[in-house]
Amino acid sequence: GVVLGGALSASQRINDHLAPLFLAVSQVPTLGWVPLLILLIGIDEGLKTTLVAISVFIPVTLGTCQGIRDVPAAYREVGRVFMFNRRETMTTIVLPAAVPAIFTGLREGLANGWQTLVAVELLASTEGLGYQMAYGRQLFQLELVIAAMLVIGAVGFLSDALLGRIEKRATHDKPFDVLV
Repeated sequence: GVVLGGALSASQRINDHLAPLFLAVSQVPTLGWVPLLILLIGIDEGLKTTLVAISVFIPVTLGTCQGIRDVPAAYREVGRVFMFNRRETMTTIVLPAAVPAIFTGLREGLANGWQTLVAVELLASTEGLGYQMAYGRQLFQLELVIAAMLVIGAVGFLSDALLGRIEKRATHDKPFDVLV
């Protein structure tokens, strides 16, 4: 997602060719892919992996693309003053300035991926927390459903907190504040 988002924002040609297709695919809800993917992949780990990948890929791509596009023109001008080539400008100026938006896409992708995994386990799985919730519902075991919900919430919270710490560490140095 980060690579495609970078390519879409860095190259007008790639954007012209891939953006319409990407935007069309991104409009289909993740769970809308379930029937087609069950036919193509079956009901096993491949289905879960593919659906989670789709649900993570879209927000990461969009966040990266928008983050790079939103880098102020003044930052790019600094690269021209220092006579950076395109690669140096991207790696030294643009990507570091886009890190907060990229991490926003990553955090949203993480949340989407986790929710999709649980939803797929609810619908088409024989294991996992989603399956345990569905199983508990069928047996009228409310405590099993609530326990699974608490674990789902705790894992989601801890995953987001971990990614937040990584983001904080990645954005600790703010070299471009001088330019603003």
